[in-house]
Amino acid sequence: AGVLIDTRMMLGFGGGHISGAINIGGTPMLSIWAGWLLEPDQPILLVLDSDTKVEEIVKYFLRTGYSNFAGYLAGGMTSWDNAGFELDEVDQMTVHEVKKADTTLQVVDVRAPSEWEEGHVPGAIHMFLPDLRKKSAQLDKSRPVAVYCDSGYRASIGTSILKQEGFDAVYNIPGSWQAWKKAKFPISGGKSEN
Repeated sequence: AGVLIDTRMMLGFGGGHISGAINIGGTPMLSIWAGWLLEPDQPILLVLDSDTKVEEIVKYFLRTGYSNFAGYLAGGMTSWDNAGFELDEVDQMTVHEVKKADTTLQVVDVRAPSEWEEGHVPGAIHMFLPDLRKKSAQLDKSRPVAVYCDSGYRASIGTSILKQEGFDAVYNIPGSWQAWKKAKFPISGGKSEN
């Protein structure tokens, strides 16, 4: 079966997307994450910000060796919405809401191990994004999950993977680690505790 890749940025994806889509934002970083996360022979179906972006986005995939395109959603999400099809959503949770949340909230850090070691949100669970799918079984599906990375780009990929794995209450943390640090919230790990 093909894979549906929604290349809109986090807030657009969060606001409404096709169920089962993976959100890999349409920036040059797409090449890297497609390489980590997709099977090389999977047919790719694209959702774009606008139809004019097709060539640019296809280039990002080709860089990583993906050339099996099943097509794209003509007219983007507007045409999907206008047809009255169902939408799935990912709500956003600010760093302030995360800090105030009770212990039922599972906070997942999908950054690289080196980033995690430099400091992380106290009580967060580290699951490097390429390992998230197989490690997600360690999370409790009955409790909400909020995902963060450095700025929110990888977090949105992470939330879309957790949705595919059957997690219902999944949140993105826009601004992610950068926002947490700027808010001067407590930090675990990193140089301050050594």
